[in-house]
Amino acid sequence: KLLSFTTTNPPSNKTMTTTKNNPWTWPWT
Repeated sequence: KLLSFTTTNPPSNKTMTTTKNNPWTWPWT
């Protein structure tokens, strides 16, 4: 499983599960 994520427009409701070393960068930080 590389990465599975579900995000909503508001970052308040963000749930993300990725691998330990993931190159993913959050669109909002």
